[in-house]
This record gives sequence, structure tokens and C-alpha cells, in this order.
Amino acid sequence: MKGLNVISLVKYFLVTILILFCTTGFAQDTLSREDWTPYFENNLPTRFFYLKMEGPFQYNISSTSDLEEIGNGSAEITGNRTVTARLKFPLINKQRVKLTGGFRYVNEQFYFEDLEPDDYPMYVGLNDRNLRRLGLDMKGLFHLNDNRSLVMQTSWNLAGDFHIQDEKYFSFGDLLKSSLALGYAIRKDRNTYYAFGAYFGYTFGEPSIYPVFNYSKRYANGIGIDLLLPQGFKAWKRVNNNFYVFCNAEISGTSYTVRVDDTVLNETESIQLRQSTIDATVGIITKINRWVGFEAKFGYSNNINFNVTESNFKSGSTLPRPDTDYLIKSTVSGAPYASVSLFLSVPKDLMERCIE
Repeated sequence: MKGLNVISLVKYFLVTILILFCTTGFAQDTLSREDWTPYFENNLPTRFFYLKMEGPFQYNISSTSDLEEIGNGSAEITGNRTVTARLKFPLINKQRVKLTGGFRYVNEQFYFEDLEPDDYPMYVGLNDRNLRRLGLDMKGLFHLNDNRSLVMQTSWNLAGDFHIQDEKYFSFGDLLKSSLALGYAIRKDRNTYYAFGAYFGYTFGEPSIYPVFNYSKRYANGIGIDLLLPQGFKAWKRVNNNFYVFCNAEISGTSYTVRVDDTVLNETESIQLRQSTIDATVGIITKINRWVGFEAKFGYSNNINFNVTESNFKSGSTLPRPDTDYLIKSTVSGAPYASVSLFLSVPKDLMERCIE
């Protein structure tokens, strides 16, 4: 009997761990962090696969460093191109439990010109270099009782410069970046939903934990509002069954592990490039046919964070704390922003048959 109790305890522990590593919402692309939003009858098209190209272009950067061998520098960034490929798929789709998984590949490049001085290490080291994110995520909504649910989200990514042309390679731990969100959700009625919880991740560039509040509302005239504070909001209008217009603002960021070769930072084991922006845009979504859709948006991007530090977390801290002893701090000007994406969508009638 004692052995049975131990087995039951182990099973309970494993199930708990599984839940803690699953993530929010079910398959509705209302924000890039849309996964806190459950299924609504009146919603934007779903996306189970998409290709996207985005980025600000033509803006200035100025950098400072307390290290004499680095000093100060400035340059023009003629482009910051990011290409994303993402696949999402259902794992469990029941009335009380909805789980989705996903794979994501991101390739980001910066292009620097008019460098002052012309050998400034960060600009020279990052120019036209492929910074990659490769990883997976899981999202889940677990119905508790009545109109209450538990929503969760996790992602695991290798983020950095994967291809080094010498004998030095990053360890798995150097590249690994993860995030975790947990929230308590209430679906007030068929058109209103809100949730509150906490999130740990790299939205603001450096690893941080903060409270989040999600509110989603659908109106009879085809208008929808999705808030995920403090990360962003989106408001949209369905013009017809195949065409939508929207406006949104969102904060997004990441941390890359990179090695800046052929510069004064060459001997550094690895450095963290932390960046974060807030983008305000307007755009359109149109369905080309039942399965294929297109999105384009344009707006303005403002930089929040663009700094370089030697490590992800401070060594010797009792709790994990981000290393803020920056080797280089940068100020980046605002810039025009554009994004286009092509996606595959599940037809609404098929979706409704799949929802129990």
C-alpha cells in the first residue's frame, strides 16, 4: 500500500510538472501573444502556419561604454530584417482541456553603415550576421469549473549566433532562453473574457517577471478588442467575412547570445545582446481563399532596450537576477516599421466542427 502511495505521488508530481510547462489559450491569432485568448465565434482567422517578414528601417544608433578599449560610437542602421516561420498544431482539444504545440524559427539581421569609429566592436561584429531563434512552445487552457479556467504558456528557444566559423562553440545552456506564464481566466459570456496572472520571459529584453492582465471583448458589429497589459493591445474591425482592418501596439524583445569576433571583445566567452521595442501599427488582414490569408501592417517602432552584457544572470545571486553590468549601452532612434505575412488558416466551418 505504501508503494502505491509513492507511485500515486510520483504520478501527481509528473502531471503537475506537465501542466506547469503548458501554455495559454487555443489557436487564435489576435496578438503575437494571442494565446491568452480562447475560442470566440467572432474572431480573426486562425493561423496554424505562417511566414512573416518585418522590421524597422533607416534609423540611428549611438553607443557608450565605460571600458576605455571600447569607448563610444555611432552608426546608421539601414535595416533590421526579421523573418519568422511558425507552425502550430493541436495536441488535445476537449471541452475541459485544450493544448497546442508549436515550432518557431526566427532569423534576424542588422545592417550598419557610416560607423564612427569604423571599427566599433558591436557594429562590426553584428553587421549582416544571422541571429537565430529556434524553439518550441506549448499552450494550454484547463477548465476548472463554471466559467473559470487556468491558462498557461511556456516556450524554449535557442537564441543567438549558431554558426561560428572557428573552433569555439556555444554550449546549449548559453543559447537556451525560456519563458513561463500562468494565469487565472474568467469567461464572463460568449463575447467577454479576462485573465490575470504572471509572466517570466524576455519581453523587455532582459529576463524579468511581471504581472499581466488580459481582456478580450467581441461586439456584434464585428469589432474586437484584445488587451494584454503591459505588453500590448489590438483593436480590429471585420469589414466582411474575408477582410479585416486593425490597429495595435505591442512590446516585444529578446536576448541573443553572440560572440563578437575580430574585435576587442573577441576574448569574451559570450555576450548577451538584449533588445526590446514597442511598435504601433495599423494594418489589414485578408483571406485569399478558405485556407490562405495575407496580412500587412505599417507603423512606427520605438526602441526600449539595446544593450550588451557579458552574462545573462548575475553570478552568485541567491535568486536569478539579470546582469545589468553593461559592456555597451545604446540609444536607438525611432523608425518606420513594416510587416507582411502569408498564413494558412483553418476554415471556420471545420473549426466549429472540431470545437466540442
